[in-house]
Amino acid sequence: MEFAGQGKQEQSVENKYAAEKRRKTCDDFLVKSKQPFINKIFAFLLNILLWLYMAVIIYFFLSAVLDYNDYYIGLLKISFNMSNHDIRMFLIKSFVYFSIFFTILMSWKYYNKIRYGSLNRRSKPLKTTDEDMMNLNLIDLQVYNILKKDKVIIFEKNPIRELERRSN
Repeated sequence: MEFAGQGKQEQSVENKYAAEKRRKTCDDFLVKSKQPFINKIFAFLLNILLWLYMAVIIYFFLSAVLDYNDYYIGLLKISFNMSNHDIRMFLIKSFVYFSIFFTILMSWKYYNKIRYGSLNRRSKPLKTTDEDMMNLNLIDLQVYNILKKDKVIIFEKNPIRELERRSN
């Protein structure tokens, strides 16, 4: 990692070998899809189709609200046997129902707050100490110190010990 210092001098925080090693390991964490090309095309086309459907629905409602009729939206309204008035009434009823439910839920929230207070009974858990971690007996002290100190670590084998199985 490099930071620009005062002037235009670059100050190296770590040696170049560690930075290069870190870059190589970061590439390993990138998710690379092995999705077949046909699936990508299908997903893209389905996505475009759904966006177009949403645009038509929005246009359908906006044309009713603004009392605008053209040939294509008129065909759609005729096929559903609806007029602009019917669509406006549907939107008004939907807004009224939404407002009623919203008001009920907000009043329920304030009722609970007045009745029960803020109820801050929960407390944050204490910070885990090194002793707590070592008492688990899952990892050696040396490995634990390496895990705390280094930012990039590559293990040849899993350093965590197996849990003992209890037989009942």
